[in-house]
Amino acid sequence: MSRMWESIICYEDRSKYSPFYTSRWRLSGIRTKVGAENTDSGVLWLSMVRANNIVTATLYKDDGLATAAGVATGSADISHVDGIAANAAQVELKDTNGSGIDGSFWIHQYIADGVCPVQVALCTDEDLESLWDGIDSLTGYNATGGMAEFIRVAGEDVLARITRLFEDALGAAAPDAWFIRDAERTYPDLRRLANPGQLRLACACRVLQLALGRQHDRADNTAFSVLRDSFGKEFEAAMQSVRLALRTGPQSESAVAKRQTRV
Repeated sequence: MSRMWESIICYEDRSKYSPFYTSRWRLSGIRTKVGAENTDSGVLWLSMVRANNIVTATLYKDDGLATAAGVATGSADISHVDGIAANAAQVELKDTNGSGIDGSFWIHQYIADGVCPVQVALCTDEDLESLWDGIDSLTGYNATGGMAEFIRVAGEDVLARITRLFEDALGAAAPDAWFIRDAERTYPDLRRLANPGQLRLACACRVLQLALGRQHDRADNTAFSVLRDSFGKEFEAAMQSVRLALRTGPQSESAVAKRQTRV
């Protein structure tokens, strides 16, 4: 069974303007395969609606929030939610429209209904195909999800590297599994990355480095090791060229959404 996706960036605004504050995201069933994606190029859209003390959360794969674009939903009683970690409410998400996505997250604060983007995957199979033709022939390619599992691992690698490079700006960096260890998952604050799209190329190169390395192990073919090393160098170059503009104040949902465009 594949591990849950946990290096997830939810772009709610946690300032005084924040309608809600979430943490500890865990999702499974993410598909990155071209033509079968259940995200919007790696992004989902979170809608939160309150009725009395019950909040219903719905994830969509399109910012139009049409019912047919819903991929997961769940609800929680937030009567005890007050901003203290121990009083957070867990939302258990179940798939809708046959998306295959489920998981959970925690609500720490809820002031008003709202919508915000959630960055799940830093790249998709489409990005990989633009760099190397033939990903569907690689060992580990999944007929349903595509290269999703490699993308999950590569995304964790990229974001872990980023938290070390920009430790002060992002708040803190744990030596390993930072997205699991912190009780509230407050730090590092990945929402401060103004444009995770800048990391798309780095993630794609890391995926191909990992996948071609596995292909080399299985096939004992030096051509794969050459390709692996080539994409490893491209990954390092992409990481070295990253220049992050950091969020410093409240921004609108549409402003955050514009940062999801491809580079």
